[in-house]
Amino acid sequence: MDLTAPGLANDVIRLEALTERFREDLRNSGAIEYMWLSLPAIQRGAGFDSYFDHVLKQGDAGEVLGFALLDPNDQSRFVGVTALMYPNKMHRRVRIGYTWLEPHLRGRGVYAAIQKLLIQRALDWGAKRIEWYVEERNSRAIRAIEAIGAIKEGVLREYEKFADGEWVDIAILSMLRDEAKAAVQRLDQAMTASQT
Repeated sequence: MDLTAPGLANDVIRLEALTERFREDLRNSGAIEYMWLSLPAIQRGAGFDSYFDHVLKQGDAGEVLGFALLDPNDQSRFVGVTALMYPNKMHRRVRIGYTWLEPHLRGRGVYAAIQKLLIQRALDWGAKRIEWYVEERNSRAIRAIEAIGAIKEGVLREYEKFADGEWVDIAILSMLRDEAKAAVQRLDQAMTASQT
């Protein structure tokens, strides 16, 4: 299964490959202000268009497979972004990251629905290990990832230089294949329970 194959959708969210057509949606969203605090420095400068171009090029290279988040219950309106990153077929691992969701959709099970789709896609692709790299200070994101079943493995100290020039510590969380299968089952049950 191709990681970017169509069909990443459920009753509360739809994921579509991030392409040029979403540039202005992303520019005009709250994602930039929020994510700016956690964007790694890149060589081409630190403006929005430089980052967007960089992500598209990484997508073409198969390194960062970005997705637009669309709300199927609101005329498929753009409501955020996420990504599958650095897939390594030989070692059967992939990373989930860069997830931003409009604030009004948080705390309503949408984040879990996004993660369920991405974890299931990673499993279908053949992943043995699914990873999340999160800035150590982002305790809210770490708690949310742990809540779906990921294990915090440790912290890489001063691992990455962010766009503002600050060096940050990065927490590593992961799920192995059987843990991911169990997480998908739990997320399915939670989504079914919330709809009844």
